[in-house]
Amino acid sequence: VKETVLKYSKLYQHINVKSIPGKARQNIMGAIPEAVWTEMCGVLNELNLSFNNVEVDGYKVGGFVAICNAVLEDSDIALATEIISALGQAIAYALDKAILYGKGTKMPLGIVTRLTQTEKPSDYPTTGRTWENLSSSNVIAITGKTDAALFKELVIAAGNAKANYSHGEMFWAMNEKTFTKLVANALSINAAGAIVTGQSGTMPVIGGTIEKLSFIPDDVIIGGYGDLYLLAARAGTALAQSEHVRFIEDQTVFRGTARYDGLPVIAEGFVAIGINGTKPTAAVVFAEDVANKTDGKE
Repeated sequence: VKETVLKYSKLYQHINVKSIPGKARQNIMGAIPEAVWTEMCGVLNELNLSFNNVEVDGYKVGGFVAICNAVLEDSDIALATEIISALGQAIAYALDKAILYGKGTKMPLGIVTRLTQTEKPSDYPTTGRTWENLSSSNVIAITGKTDAALFKELVIAAGNAKANYSHGEMFWAMNEKTFTKLVANALSINAAGAIVTGQSGTMPVIGGTIEKLSFIPDDVIIGGYGDLYLLAARAGTALAQSEHVRFIEDQTVFRGTARYDGLPVIAEGFVAIGINGTKPTAAVVFAEDVANKTDGKE
């Protein structure tokens, strides 16, 4: 299942993944100071290198499916293999959504969720970096721009994602409809009179791989330096099956689980951009945890 999750998660490859055995604190280095020039035999100057840390836990994501044993026995395809693949894809989908929109409660804290915060959370760690309100500078709406003017505004907006702490490349996430709008705005006619586009799998002018994710609202583009998002991966990504839990029903249950936590440790390294006047928000719905509800509460 772990290999399937890595295969189908579109954001996993872009972020900073750390394997941890349990609840842990991750040190976050501050800005790299400038070294000081001096005489060859001169005394070295002390550099001000600071560290902060964030605390990460491990929250479970997964689910199960029950299949009638007769269906398994009579299937002319490797149905069990297909079930494993489907469970891995389901976990990958939930993981990608959490990286961008996670609520931070029983799941990772998402990039857009952090950027749209207008007040410092009550549970923000005292040893963490100084909290900043990024809801204006890094959450941007572009209105009334098309073609080259639109991409000019996108370049300006992307500049609000600070690369000071990054050693990697940018990525961009949007849904298929938003992607095709960018393609249409990038159309031009070449010297041979053919219609071409400067839009492909990377963001024009700005650079950075484009990933298409269906749960992102229309006209919203999320991006930044992925290595500034920390994903803590716990041991335990696995598939299990049992013929006993639903023995009387004559069903086999397949279960897939994984455990993660995460957050954008350098939040100013990301931006959320809306086109056509759309202001990005964190209002994205997650699958409901019905199994753990008691008296109407989880």
